Amino acid sequence: MSGIEILNHARKVVNQRRRHKGVAALMAMLYLIIFSTLALGFYTAVTTSAQIAHNDERAMVARVAAESGLQFVRYQLNQVAFPSNTPPEKILKEVFDDLSAQTLYSPNMGGHTVAMAGDTIYFPGSVDNYYIPIDGNGAEFHATMTDMGNGTYLGRTVRVLKVKVVGRHRGSKMARAIEMDFVGDYKTLSIFDFGIATRGPINISGSGGVFGPNSLEGSVLTTSMLPTPVTIGSTVAGDLYLTNKDGSVSLSNSASVGGTKGPDKYNHVQKGVDQPEFPTVDSAPFLPFATNVYKPGLSVYRNTLVPANTNPNFSGGDTTIEGVMYVKYPNQLKFVSKVIIKGVIIVENGATSGPSNTIQFGGGMDAYGMDTLPDSSDFPDSMRKLKGSVLLAPGFSVSMRGSSGTIGGTMLAESFDFGGGSGGIVKGNIIGIGAGGFNLGGSARVDRSRADEIPSGIILTVTMKPKPNTYLEVLP
Repeated sequence: MSGIEILNHARKVVNQRRRHKGVAALMAMLYLIIFSTLALGFYTAVTTSAQIAHNDERAMVARVAAESGLQFVRYQLNQVAFPSNTPPEKILKEVFDDLSAQTLYSPNMGGHTVAMAGDTIYFPGSVDNYYIPIDGNGAEFHATMTDMGNGTYLGRTVRVLKVKVVGRHRGSKMARAIEMDFVGDYKTLSIFDFGIATRGPINISGSGGVFGPNSLEGSVLTTSMLPTPVTIGSTVAGDLYLTNKDGSVSLSNSASVGGTKGPDKYNHVQKGVDQPEFPTVDSAPFLPFATNVYKPGLSVYRNTLVPANTNPNFSGGDTTIEGVMYVKYPNQLKFVSKVIIKGVIIVENGATSGPSNTIQFGGGMDAYGMDTLPDSSDFPDSMRKLKGSVLLAPGFSVSMRGSSGTIGGTMLAESFDFGGGSGGIVKGNIIGIGAGGFNLGGSARVDRSRADEIPSGIILTVTMKPKPNTYLEVLP
């Protein structure tokens, strides 16, 4: 090979090597771009995932805060209590006053209080947009309660509050909200479960007794703390209930309790039961209808006002009471012959127990509810709606003799004493609110069945309860 050929071959080798180096550099640059792109993609994906996870955390915490806030508000509303005769337009103010007292020194409120403006309660009410903290990790909520007017619940007209709870996390704009309706409803109606309920002792003897279609409706309850608050020598178809867990019962050999006369009758004695709420009475709705002042010697008394210290003696034949007989105290009413009540006898508010306040039925009684009255100018619809009660006499002791038939409503008094053939079929309750108790003897008999509705004039405690099926997630 000549020198020229060797030189040309060397040049070719050098050029080939240069071309190989250029390709390697190009490939290296391509790999660098690819890995840089992948790295950027991984960074973006990780950052986005972290942000999504953070957003999910905030949304979840906001949701939990709203749920927890709803439970907190539910607890507070369940502590609210006001009488059932509160005018509907004043219920929101009652709720506000109770919430203010309940949360005044609550550490959850951070020194803030509730506020009310118009038809809405703000929980809490603050100008600095304060949220109530749930925990130390940033979950927080606030709530509003708006008066929605009257609604229907379990067949009764009730006041409705719409509660809206907004939850958030560390003040973020991401929030969750829940709405739920709360209604004003009776705290408890357990007093109406028992056929006879009294704060005093119970004494049942003779050939009659207390009966009912089941163990509750034919039952008796006492809250007396006497060592032996119950004495039975006759029949009680249902069970005996004592709130006094240490109280004894005296059951004669002939006594029948819960359908048995043998030793098993002691299995129908329930001690240490929860004390029901005993109602009060509001006579105010009945007073406007008592337009005729009592006059002695009549056989029919229609919408009658009996002034204090009248001490009327209804004698000389059967007496019929139509509509409202409104009795002021002190007074001693004595019905010598049979009385037929087509409406209600009610005592004015404030009477206290004593010998000057008594009602005696000597010739038996038949009583029918206010709703059985005819529709007339004497008995307008507004009166006939005051149904369910036939005798409301707090502060008065009541005694009954003679032969009774039907008592179509609830009777409430300081104490009851049934004798002779009195009693009869009672559609409602017999409630003794005083220490005098309940006595039944002779051939007196009470056949009790539960009423269909809450008796008019009876006042119990109302609280705010959540209405089922109104839970709703809404926009904050």
